[in-house]
Amino acid sequence: MSKNKNLDFSEFAWYHRLSAAMLWGICRIVSIMPRWFRYRVLAPFVVGILRLVRYRSVVIQTNLRNSFPEMSQRRRDEIMRGFYKTLAEIIVNTISLAGIRPGHDDGVLVWEGRDEHFAEVHGRDWVALATHYGCWEYLPLWGWQDPDCHFVTVYHPLKNKAFEILYRRLRKFSDNVYTIPMADAVRHYVRNRREGLGIAMGLVSDQSPNLRADTEWYDFLNQKTAFIDGGERLAMRFHLPVYYVDVWRTAPGRYRAGFVKLYDGVESVAEGEITRRYAAALEATIRREPELWMWSHKRWKHTPEKQALRFGGVKKEE
Repeated sequence: MSKNKNLDFSEFAWYHRLSAAMLWGICRIVSIMPRWFRYRVLAPFVVGILRLVRYRSVVIQTNLRNSFPEMSQRRRDEIMRGFYKTLAEIIVNTISLAGIRPGHDDGVLVWEGRDEHFAEVHGRDWVALATHYGCWEYLPLWGWQDPDCHFVTVYHPLKNKAFEILYRRLRKFSDNVYTIPMADAVRHYVRNRREGLGIAMGLVSDQSPNLRADTEWYDFLNQKTAFIDGGERLAMRFHLPVYYVDVWRTAPGRYRAGFVKLYDGVESVAEGEITRRYAAALEATIRREPELWMWSHKRWKHTPEKQALRFGGVKKEE
């Protein structure tokens, strides 16, 4: 097993490490505050700031209008206000991870069908496709459910080095949880896979990918949409089962999550089918409670038309 470098920050300059240490100290202070203060005082305060500055309001309204043309403007405004509340809670949730530890997690995440899923994946390699819905930072907590599992959180490194250090530290729930840059994900898997270990590759796949000549397009929320397909490529190459992580908010800072199998690792499927199933599952989740999705992302900055202009044609539309 390769060394877990989640907490090895020697690659960063001293001033980045110092800034990160100060941020960590702030997070620790917030994490030990009473729950009622964090969610009845701090979170509403953050909501107020977001609404005051109208954080990415143009992006949010554009995304909502294009995704839900059938909705009234009043309903879209309600979703936007609900999203600000969700985002404020996610900020508090993430900061509070500085104080989380096994046996003292305050019940932040309950796993639906935990025993059934554990029996199905224990000792096996599998792919978990998550989303920016609810508090996605909680999802690596599955590592506590299966201590023998090598849980890999695949992520995009942050440009801000202090926050890169901070997020690595916040995600370090236990020794079996690893944060690996997306560019290194396949190499990490190949280097560490061995029978009986059980590697879970967790990817948040609803971001806008880099535009390529072979980018595939899927019908999603009334728009042609591209998805990060690293999870599908990994699953098809190594015959790994793929699960969609569905999430429900139960209270401020608390969620339920469950796994929905999208691919069993054996079925013969066409290229793009796993991603298509993921997109359909995600859309159903979003339509159930749209306030919980990350509407502030520039999710549709790429289009088939832009692809055609750049590369001279579109490979295929789904």
